[in-house]
Amino acid sequence: MPKAATTNTKTKAKQAKAKPEDGNVDALKRERAGTYRTQDGRFTVEQSSSGWMLFDAEQTNELGLPLARGPFATLDGARDAIPVARSGPAPSIEVEPRRPARKPAVVGPPATPRQTRRAPKRADPAALVIREIRTVDGDALRALWKDSGFRSLGDDDKSLARLARRNPGLVLVATESGRIVGSALGAWDGRRGWIYHVATAKSHRRGGVARRLVEEVERGLRDLGAPKVNVLVRPDSDGGRELWKELGYDAAESRLYGKEIDT
Repeated sequence: MPKAATTNTKTKAKQAKAKPEDGNVDALKRERAGTYRTQDGRFTVEQSSSGWMLFDAEQTNELGLPLARGPFATLDGARDAIPVARSGPAPSIEVEPRRPARKPAVVGPPATPRQTRRAPKRADPAALVIREIRTVDGDALRALWKDSGFRSLGDDDKSLARLARRNPGLVLVATESGRIVGSALGAWDGRRGWIYHVATAKSHRRGGVARRLVEEVERGLRDLGAPKVNVLVRPDSDGGRELWKELGYDAAESRLYGKEIDT
């Protein structure tokens, strides 16, 4: 009997010791397609165009944004990095290193482009994710804005991070399967709300992406007490004028003046 009691005591001690691991705070729970979160909510794993990224809600980089680790080739790779991230120091690199673009392999003569015009892709509301901008989004956003014809100062990573830090919940992107397909940068100056760089990928235009982004920014500005929202629209942007008119915006008679300030 004494021996059996000793065995039971050891078994209970072993189970108690294993419980924190079996409780598995690092286990990932699927929130939506391409997005997973640990049981305690600290770490988020999200699929991006370059791989799987691990975001730490309790550590931030010098720009005040959630610390990012990765990219990892697989979801398992990102999951295996969670215990190390939880117990170890912050990595010395705050954003993912840029990778040189891979040249596509030439396997034959280019196919003759078809003249058939494809119908615009309608965004799937269940697959579309609206979230705040992250430090790893810079390159994808600048590519989107270049394709949309935007030319502006302040689109570098540090400027975007500063904008996001000053306007939490207002600087947004839309993603589908980890790929950025839209953007809307909201800002609140204490008197008026502003929305910049509303852009949608060509594959997702006329699909409601811009409307969802703008409505989300408007909701945040309303919560802050903004009585009015202003947007800047280029004179040659027929599509832009049509969008804002549909969303209830009126054209103003005032003229915009600007000056670049050396910093």
